[in-house]
Amino acid sequence: MNDGKDLDPKIAKLEEDIRDLIKKKIEESDGLLSIVIGTHGGTLIASEYKKPIGMREKELTAANSSILFLSSKLLKNSLNQDISYDLIAGKEKIVLSILTEHITLIAHLNRELAELEGINTYISSLKEFSLKLSAIVETSGIIKEEIFVKLKRAIPNAMVIAIITKEGMPIKVQSTMAEPMLSAMISALYKLSGILLEKGGIEYTVIGGTAGSIIVHELDETRILCVAVPEGAEDKKLGTYIAKIKSIVEK
Repeated sequence: MNDGKDLDPKIAKLEEDIRDLIKKKIEESDGLLSIVIGTHGGTLIASEYKKPIGMREKELTAANSSILFLSSKLLKNSLNQDISYDLIAGKEKIVLSILTEHITLIAHLNRELAELEGINTYISSLKEFSLKLSAIVETSGIIKEEIFVKLKRAIPNAMVIAIITKEGMPIKVQSTMAEPMLSAMISALYKLSGILLEKGGIEYTVIGGTAGSIIVHELDETRILCVAVPEGAEDKKLGTYIAKIKSIVEK
């Protein structure tokens, strides 16, 4: 994904193709200001803008994945419905977020122009567009390279896998514990560990128990990773898990 690291040429070409499709989509409508495509785990795939926005792309992608995760959970738990979209209306802009099986899409709209043309028209158009991109991504190697998928494959016995924002919002979580509470605790632990470390920045921290351990690792400048494994603090295999996580994060 678009993280400044070397990519497989096929995946790099795919991302370029997706970016071209996004650019064409934005040019088709005066009301569309930007489109950012990411994975469920908050990794940026591609983006295009008419005008720069305040947030960095990676921050925007992580925040979008988080709000879709929370909105999806809320809708499912309260109305037993699957999410279709999330819309945030400001005085000048509208932020529209869409979740498909394989990707997240976030679009910024000029509110005046979008309301003039019809917001439902934009919703329908962007839902159709996101499904088209999702189908493209499904047939690629992008999802296989997603951090969450790699961790599940590398540590199949993990009891918890969580990707959260550094502010403590869940992005993608596999756990029996309530996601917002788990995310808030991981974020607090990460921040406190950084304070105790004082200088140099934190890479990871381990909470070792008698029959299980929790590993919290920095993922990038916007996200934190948490993995709980059944091995206790004295188990030699714990070091292997840390090495696996470090290898996946650095690739």
